[in-house]
Amino acid sequence: MFDAQIFRDELIRRIARVERIIDAAHTTSIPEIGEDIGREIRGLAIVLLYASYENLLTSICRTILDTALSLQICNNKLRNGLKLFAIYESIQSICDTAPGKIWSGKGLELLSKATDTHKCTINSGVFPNDGSFMKRTQVAVFFNLFELGDPGAILKEVWTNLDVIVDERNGIAHGRLTPDEVGRNYTLRDIRSLTTSWKDRWISFIDHVEANAKLNRFYSNIN
Repeated sequence: MFDAQIFRDELIRRIARVERIIDAAHTTSIPEIGEDIGREIRGLAIVLLYASYENLLTSICRTILDTALSLQICNNKLRNGLKLFAIYESIQSICDTAPGKIWSGKGLELLSKATDTHKCTINSGVFPNDGSFMKRTQVAVFFNLFELGDPGAILKEVWTNLDVIVDERNGIAHGRLTPDEVGRNYTLRDIRSLTTSWKDRWISFIDHVEANAKLNRFYSNIN
């Protein structure tokens, strides 16, 4: 039903690439150049770790939704989090509707779709973006929608450090910080440790999602 191996493989591939560039940057035979490059690469490693997480979360969300669609569970039997994806476009439409029209049509249409007993109208192209640029609140939204429990219990030290990583990545991406400035925050030992824990904790996340998403009750409120 739900096979997460593709996500493990992609995460491991991306982390291996980070490890390789870290190794390459710290093996130069010219000490001055090596330190300059090392700082830059440690900063760029933060950007790549962020990218691996962003890709993982958005990809795994789409696959969950595609799986729900393939099961063709009608809207009224979907669990509440998934039901939001089924009525997402109707919610957007009603937000732009004049108050009077909510009572004369749009509101009833939304309720009708939410309780549809014949169709599954999930839009698998929707990601529940909370506007935080992938901070901890974004992960919390994901866990809450899919009823996955406490994200901190799965991600542990990565959960604690996630907002810092996001801030540093955004600082580089938006020009507020340079890779060198971010790289100064990490020793070689620090960045290697972060890279290892990043891989281990996000694989634990994948395993957790897979264990739940293999079960019919993950999708349906009818057991």
